[in-house]
Amino acid sequence: MDTTPPAGKRLTGAFADNAPVFFDLPAPTSSDIIAEREKRLAAGFDYDFGDARGVHHIGTTADDMAGWEEVTMGANAAIALGSGSSAFNIVTETGPVEVTALEWQSILLAATAFRQPIWSASFALQAMDPTPTDFDDDDDHWSLGI
Repeated sequence: MDTTPPAGKRLTGAFADNAPVFFDLPAPTSSDIIAEREKRLAAGFDYDFGDARGVHHIGTTADDMAGWEEVTMGANAAIALGSGSSAFNIVTETGPVEVTALEWQSILLAATAFRQPIWSASFALQAMDPTPTDFDDDDDHWSLGI
């Protein structure tokens, strides 16, 4: 007997006439979509340095992003003063690595390419009425290029 719930329903654990009984899940809220967006934004992304440093997984949790601000300020100041080759030591999910101020700008662009589709999908979902119960489905709602 198949007890797989249809979309938007959950198995109650009860059976009637030898058939599973389901109940409707509450409609997703904007807070549910925001939580899903935050989870996806925090997942990080892979960045290929294109040299011996290889591919690093770049963390994007809230704590990571606070650290990004420090590096971004330093890199921007170095570039403004004509020192784009100034080096900064950072730690990725892969390990420690040295980046120049200009390389950091490339990482920022890669982060934008990773993060913007997530924001776009989130805004599109929040504008839907009603919000689809499968709002967390990768293929149907979050695959805007990520």
